[in-house]
Amino acid sequence: MENPPERRRVWQSLPFITLVALALRLVAVGFLYKDTWNDFRDHLLFGFEIGRIARSLAAGHGYGNPMLMETGPTAWMTPIYPYLLAGVFRIFGIYSRNSALVILSFNALCSALTCIPIFLMARRSFGRSVAVVACWIWALSPYSIYISGGFVWETCLSALLLAILFLWTLQLREHPGRWSWLGFGILWGVSALTNASTLALFPFLTGWALYPLRRTRVSRQQWLAATVLAVLGLAIAVLPWQVRNYRTFHTPITLRDNFWLEFWVGNDGHSESWMDENAHPSINEAELAEFVRRGEIPYMQEKRREALSYLAQHPGQFVALSFRRFLYMWTGFWNLAPENLEIEFHNPANAYLATGLTAAMLIGLWQALRNTRDATWPYVLVLVFYPLIFYVTHPAMRYRHMMEPEMVVLAAVGVRFLVLGAKGKIPLATERLHAA
Repeated sequence: MENPPERRRVWQSLPFITLVALALRLVAVGFLYKDTWNDFRDHLLFGFEIGRIARSLAAGHGYGNPMLMETGPTAWMTPIYPYLLAGVFRIFGIYSRNSALVILSFNALCSALTCIPIFLMARRSFGRSVAVVACWIWALSPYSIYISGGFVWETCLSALLLAILFLWTLQLREHPGRWSWLGFGILWGVSALTNASTLALFPFLTGWALYPLRRTRVSRQQWLAATVLAVLGLAIAVLPWQVRNYRTFHTPITLRDNFWLEFWVGNDGHSESWMDENAHPSINEAELAEFVRRGEIPYMQEKRREALSYLAQHPGQFVALSFRRFLYMWTGFWNLAPENLEIEFHNPANAYLATGLTAAMLIGLWQALRNTRDATWPYVLVLVFYPLIFYVTHPAMRYRHMMEPEMVVLAAVGVRFLVLGAKGKIPLATERLHAA
């Protein structure tokens, strides 16, 4: 007897792909958790500054101490993931093996669940066949598997939240319910309190979703109301954190206070790699001592002074390094130094994977702009505006991971185009499905 169609096509099912993605990531946790759970520099690799802050919270010392020793209150990181990790520490033990397994399994779950918004955004923009391909690219992506299974950071949660926000943006463009804008703004605030860099996309994606409301005189009132509600929702979410920072440090701090340190370690004259780790207080003992002596806010102000002074004296080098950071973000390649080549070509975050995904994405972007330009613009907004801050500070493959859900959708368009072209068919990779 012939199998029913749904059983013959189980590999195209979103639940099946999501479960496969989760299984692969949980297996990876079992192999990779010791990359996190070890005693290197008193568990530095267990979340770096996030881990230190979580340890402070779990030990009852408050939201602070992002370094090896006690340094007082901090605004180094936005609060959601440190509090989440602190909760794991309180239940399963500070820097314990069980805590490593639990938080990495949570990362694996977030990474696997990202299949859902990827599928829905791809189907809405380019059709179901592209959605299936995009989901499989994400589910089988070696780097996506690696970062969820071996690295404690907010990356997987941030990528999931931004993918949900991107999908919500597409839905609001077509069905702009008034009160949905308030929830939309609140979720943007939650995303910003998880990863501050994602907030760079708020004005662009929100503006794209709002744009149709300005086409008629009647809808302009709706446009104003929607704009106010989205901004209000964002303010509701982030205001308590800003109040806490002002009361703690007596100076306005929007989300984080370490921008100038990150700028400095990427622009202090070191060009052998994409950042000067030895200039960072988590590595450099002299910098740590200076951080402790000055305090967090004065230390960051000093890094600002040093960074701007160096920038004023070496503007050409800054432009050249920014271009190299741009190339690194999209290719994973920095230079021919042996220590960099070992990382870029032999680690999971290597140039083969980074360049391959970028190439497939560019082919897909070309095809999408040719055939369904209106559906492609929000993807372009993410690709153009999200990574700008990393071009001027310092890049890393995990930074680009936040926009990889959008990248794999375009890569799926490119893969489908290439496959159909190889079969001698005209690749109509741009069927737009409006059905849910």
